[in-house]
Amino acid sequence: MTKRIAYILVIVCCIIVTVGFFRYNPTVIYEKKVPTSAKTIVYLNLREIEYNILCSFLKHPLSQLDFKKSTSKKEKKKTIWLDEVEVPPSLFFYTNEQEFKNFFISSPIVVKQNFKEALKEEGFAVKNVSKTTVYSKGVISCVVKGNSLQVLLKKHKGAQILPQLLSKLNHENYFSQNDLILRRIKDSKQPIVIGTLQGDFFEFAADGGGLKVQGELSEENNLFKSFKATSIVSSMLSISGKLNTKIVADRLDKDFKDKFKKLTTLSLDSVISKWDGVVEGNLTSFIEKLDTIVTYEYDDDFNKIEKKEVQKTITPKVILEVEGEGLCSYLEEKKAIQKVDNEDLLTLMPLFTTYSFCEESGLRFTSVKNQKLVKKANKNSKFYFLFNVDDYQQKDRGIYSFKNKYLDKVKTIQLSVTNNNQLEAAVEFKNTSKNFFLQVLN
Repeated sequence: MTKRIAYILVIVCCIIVTVGFFRYNPTVIYEKKVPTSAKTIVYLNLREIEYNILCSFLKHPLSQLDFKKSTSKKEKKKTIWLDEVEVPPSLFFYTNEQEFKNFFISSPIVVKQNFKEALKEEGFAVKNVSKTTVYSKGVISCVVKGNSLQVLLKKHKGAQILPQLLSKLNHENYFSQNDLILRRIKDSKQPIVIGTLQGDFFEFAADGGGLKVQGELSEENNLFKSFKATSIVSSMLSISGKLNTKIVADRLDKDFKDKFKKLTTLSLDSVISKWDGVVEGNLTSFIEKLDTIVTYEYDDDFNKIEKKEVQKTITPKVILEVEGEGLCSYLEEKKAIQKVDNEDLLTLMPLFTTYSFCEESGLRFTSVKNQKLVKKANKNSKFYFLFNVDDYQQKDRGIYSFKNKYLDKVKTIQLSVTNNNQLEAAVEFKNTSKNFFLQVLN
């Protein structure tokens, strides 16, 4: 009996290995996938992602499942548009700063006969743009020609699909697998890869219940300038680095700058021009305080009645340091920093009292008087960022609380850039046994 079970297990394993070899080692076709006008390419190895999920099921089968209470009501089966797609082994998305600047465009995908009906059933709006039918819902737009689909992902909600964009979807020149940008992607073993013509290259790998990113930044248009970054022990939120202010100003759109001016009466471009890019700060905790407020009312007989109400105030214990010659005098000139009761305060902050200290190299803002950063040098890093999401969400933070279905799953987020432009990032989920991709898709 034991031998029989052993033989069955061997046969099953052989079948899994054989099927797995052909399914998860498909030939990836790189020709006629990405046009030469693309400046940034995102590569998704869908078979590798599927294999990664399968391995998680084999290691921790029960932890990959969500057990939900069944309802007695039978819901009508709904056609899902993704069910009408022939899922390819891999998929490319690309963009540039010209005709595609507001979108990521997918390589062609084969669709089934009922695909258009499925889009309509899922609430995709239909619009004709320059004799081309476009189906849109949220940030996703679909252009279908015959049995071929191209997905257009908006970089921001206000992006518009124009005739010039659609005309550029029909390409003549494509990268070959021998071109450097595709060759590096081809050589990578990771499920998600991003590459640019400038030389930026990033690999994304699922690590248990989290995601790790490793890569390198090109010298051209590098957001992070040379700096000796520091970190703060036991911080909920920490940032340290020096940013390229020209790139920051260019990447902020006009709508954001207009909203900033309406809210503060300050020109964001003017503020950035006075700032040299250095930013260091941290959030270590929240200060909770109970205040008793006494009010008086009169009853029908005009008797004075004292009423007491206890109010809870929550203030983040935060410090922010920025550098820039003339930044302090500019904010004082614009009345953004004013003297109140012999204290210099940042009047733009309505949520809590923000003390301002003009220093030789720039400015320091604190929520607690005379508070200073206690810095610990990161010898090899020029930029460092940490967000301990789990610690932040441990308690009710009042008006500073937030809820997000993705961030609620996250424990920590870290990012560092070394002096030789090597980038490392990690997103650690609270649930370490459930596969990262499954948690994102749920």
